[in-house]
Amino acid sequence: MTVISGEGGAVDGINTVRNWKCNTSAELQAYIASNTKGGTGRKAGNKDWSGSYDAYGHTPVKMPGDGFTFKGTMEGTKGVVGVALCDSVEIVCDIAAGAIISHVCNFSANGVLARGAAVAADASTPDPPSAIGCKVALGTTVATPDWTDIDDVERWTLTITKEGKAYVSSSTAAQNKRKSGNIDFNIAVPVLLSDPSTVPEENVVKAIRLYVTASTYWELKWVMFGSHSDVAVDRESADIVGLTLNGSMNGWTDIGGSPTEGGIWKPSAAKWWPA
Repeated sequence: MTVISGEGGAVDGINTVRNWKCNTSAELQAYIASNTKGGTGRKAGNKDWSGSYDAYGHTPVKMPGDGFTFKGTMEGTKGVVGVALCDSVEIVCDIAAGAIISHVCNFSANGVLARGAAVAADASTPDPPSAIGCKVALGTTVATPDWTDIDDVERWTLTITKEGKAYVSSSTAAQNKRKSGNIDFNIAVPVLLSDPSTVPEENVVKAIRLYVTASTYWELKWVMFGSHSDVAVDRESADIVGLTLNGSMNGWTDIGGSPTEGGIWKPSAAKWWPA
């Protein structure tokens, strides 16, 4: 029998895919009783599956909470197909490496996974975005922020989640299905240091722009900074000193004494949250 390579792999409706993965499971129900003679028996359990795809690009086609039919082909005609719910996306812009901006979409089952026929192809023209020329800017917590670039940013990572809530009932035929949950996001921004007093301290709230080109960006209102990690000074190697700024979603913040709604804007300037 001829084996399959990943050369013809694709995900239907998604361009510039690097790879895709899928995991299946069944919650097998084990039992041991007075009449099993010390052995273990099992009955079939509820089924579930999950997966991910990794693609080049700064704006995922599927965003957290999106329901879609995942069709992953292994070689153009064979693969897996199933109704899924996007749980999270992670976008990485590695400026230090001069890398191509990429993202991962993680999803979970919202229906049965079928194995066999899965026709998909990518006829798009490749034009993946480079991290060269990208940056990160902080904004004041006012209605119209003033923006200041953060010096010496090495990389930024944005993770947006809306984890699905699984359920099994008499209507799902032992198959896990899901409804979308609440929205959250986290950012990590490694920077090189010249003056540690210039970086936002813990509990500070800012607006933030994560640039994907010289003039377009993800805009996040608001971000509360929670920690500085990876702070290390190595006298022996004389490595350049840096740290990672870690922040999380703060959808409402105080402006002029009033709680003020924030938002998440895609690089297209379209407001994704609140919808």
